[in-house]
Amino acid sequence: MSKECKYCGFRDPMPFTCKFCGSTFCYNHRLPESHNCPGLASYKERVRASGKLSQKEPDLIARKRRDSIFRPLANALSVIKSNYSLSILVIAIISFILQYIPGYSSFFALSPSDIFNEPWKFAINLVTHIFLHGDAYHLFFNMLFLFFFGPELERRIGGKRFLAVFFMSGIIAAIGYTLWSFFTFFVFDRPLVSAIGASGAIFGIFACLTILAPHMRIYVIFIPMRITEALIFFALLDLLLIGSGDPIARSAHLSGVIAGLIIGWYIKKKGKYLRG
Repeated sequence: MSKECKYCGFRDPMPFTCKFCGSTFCYNHRLPESHNCPGLASYKERVRASGKLSQKEPDLIARKRRDSIFRPLANALSVIKSNYSLSILVIAIISFILQYIPGYSSFFALSPSDIFNEPWKFAINLVTHIFLHGDAYHLFFNMLFLFFFGPELERRIGGKRFLAVFFMSGIIAAIGYTLWSFFTFFVFDRPLVSAIGASGAIFGIFACLTILAPHMRIYVIFIPMRITEALIFFALLDLLLIGSGDPIARSAHLSGVIAGLIIGWYIKKKGKYLRG
């Protein structure tokens, strides 16, 4: 059963219980030295006072479980629930299936004009549009990025902070897209178009991870490069094509990058993240 690490907040599907303090930790912080264990200090004091090594081991009770055809499913669900990145991925896939219901996409998509016509709907759609996608390719590439970079960021900053990065980046990306849409509407007389997709939130994850692990090596179209170089490449690409009129919400991408960089800088300044 998955539990949150007391030190970093990561939800580990196979948590470790410290024998000295009794708290639950993830794999990276399972050792007493990794989570500044207060119980270890007390134990050392007792050893020094008594002059001998003594430790009471917890009783181990072996329980026989019945084989079940549902166990593989239960194990898969446990892994998904223990990882917010995978949970978001599953929700996006389910939402994509639900888009075949008439009116589903139009209601949950982000429409800039709703900020005046239906502000309550606009506020809701700042979040709901993240889980919608235009087609299978759109869904596939967004979830591919999330699958590779989401768990890595979550491992470093913990589940709760990861969710904060994801949703804050997605909302800021939506606001950036709305402002850009109104700019092009008034200046270039372009129509206001609804937006869907998790790209802004995922670019926020990507940018945040770049700040925390700037020397990480990744592959972009089978070309090895540092994650910093990859972020610069994607950001410049969006800047060059932002006025091209293509159906990609590049202003949302760039807004997500800015959000991720700021949040990543803040997390790095606080120092509460896993290095390496």
